[in-house]
Amino acid sequence: MPERIQKVLAAHGIGSRREVEAWIEAGRITVNKAPARPGQPIGSRDDVRLDGRRLRLHWGDPAKHSAVVYHRPAREGMRSAVEGADRSSLERLPRPPGGRWIPISPMGIGEGGLELFVSDGHLATALMGRSDQLSSEYSVRVRGNFDESRLQEVLSAAVGDAEARGRIDEIELTGGEAANRWIKLVTVGLRPRDLKRIFEACQIEANRIIRTRFGPISMDRSLARGVSRRLTSAELAALSDAAGLKPPARKAPRRTVTARRPARRPGGRPAH
Repeated sequence: MPERIQKVLAAHGIGSRREVEAWIEAGRITVNKAPARPGQPIGSRDDVRLDGRRLRLHWGDPAKHSAVVYHRPAREGMRSAVEGADRSSLERLPRPPGGRWIPISPMGIGEGGLELFVSDGHLATALMGRSDQLSSEYSVRVRGNFDESRLQEVLSAAVGDAEARGRIDEIELTGGEAANRWIKLVTVGLRPRDLKRIFEACQIEANRIIRTRFGPISMDRSLARGVSRRLTSAELAALSDAAGLKPPARKAPRRTVTARRPARRPGGRPAH
């Protein structure tokens, strides 16, 4: 069934609905060699092009969508390379299936760890709408005199932070030595900048913050910085569930019924 062009291209990760509308207004999108119209319905037989390049749209095939988890190095630009780097995070990813990679709740420059990218616009919209409700896990390196007696101080600072729109659910001292100690934090709705502010309120220097989990997706310890991997089908299903989306229904395989011929008696007549 034909659907509006903005909805289709956004669902395939080509661009947001506003971006698609701007491209249509600028005459950059054509449908069957004619300029596209806002809200124009398109279907699987239409030739849709952006700047003359035909768009690969996988109609009714959610299996074509994909997602990747990426270990982003600190100080690496998301969309463009920064000084001293040869590529951006998006340039390091494998080619997406038919669209573009959409970052989900990306971290700011100077923060490293897990970054999640999906190619399904519907999934991206649902995840971003729930990003403040999904738990994340961080590994934080603090400098100075820090022991277990100060964990409660950090929790209290998070509760009293007027700017924070989330909470710390778990906090644990995990190791380190001398002037550097590592802390594991499980949070909901808090970003690295929030954590830095909370630690600063306790006069604690947090000089490194690494995201290790976002929602149901964790970053493997074996995943080196600057390396990505595609999510498994089970991880994609868990991600859809976390976004509040139902996984696509699978058609039950058709059962072939074979009629049995009636048994015959020795004389050749069918047995009853």
